[in-house]
Amino acid sequence: MGYFLLRTICIAIVRLLLALHGGSRVEGSAHVPRTGGVLLCPNHISDFDPPTVGALVPRIVWFMAKSELFSMRFLSWLLPRVRAFPIKRDSADRTALSKAEELLKAGEAVIIFPEGGGNAEGTLQPLHPGALLVALRAKVPVVPVALINTNKVLPYGAIKLQRSPRPVTVIFGEPLDFSDLYGKKGAVEEATRRLTERLAQMLDQPIPEGKPQKHD
Repeated sequence: MGYFLLRTICIAIVRLLLALHGGSRVEGSAHVPRTGGVLLCPNHISDFDPPTVGALVPRIVWFMAKSELFSMRFLSWLLPRVRAFPIKRDSADRTALSKAEELLKAGEAVIIFPEGGGNAEGTLQPLHPGALLVALRAKVPVVPVALINTNKVLPYGAIKLQRSPRPVTVIFGEPLDFSDLYGKKGAVEEATRRLTERLAQMLDQPIPEGKPQKHD
C-alpha cells in the first residue's frame, strides 16, 4: 500500500475516533512551517498522542518512536510505512538521532517527544536533551506542541478508548529559533530550558524540576 493512501486512511480513522470520543480542536496551525526542516516537540501524556499529532499536524511528518513498538506484530508492519523510525529509550541512540538529523537537514518535519514517555499524572516532565541536540546540529526551528486531554481518551497504561468530557486540544506554538546558540557552550542545556518553559506556559503547568525520567 502506498504511503499517501495509507496516511490518508490512518488520518481518517484517528479523526473519526477523536470525533466519537469527545471531539478535537487545533490551535496555531499557522505556526508550523509548511516547508523546510522543522522539529516538533509535543508533551507526552498518552499512547494516543502520536496518532493525534500525526492526524492533526498540517504537513507530512516523520516520527521517532520507542523501539518496543517495532517488536509488535501489526505495528512492526505499520510504523515504517507511516514514516516512523525506532529509538532505544533512555540511551544515547546515535543511530536514531543521526536519522532525525539527516531528515531535518533534508528539509523534513520530524516529531520527537522529548519527555521520552508518558506519565500517569499527565503533567509535564523534565525533558531529555537529545531532541534539542538534534535541532541544534541540524540548525532548524523547534515548534512546541501542547497536547491536552488525550489522556482522557486513552488514560496512561490503558488499552481501551474512553469518551472525554472535553475535546482533545492540540496547540502548535510559535517556532523557537535557537540560532543564537549555534556553536556555543551549554547550547543544548539552554535550548532545553527554553523549550521546557514554553511547553509549561502553553500547558499552564509548573516548570518541572529534576532529571529526565527513565522509562524502562
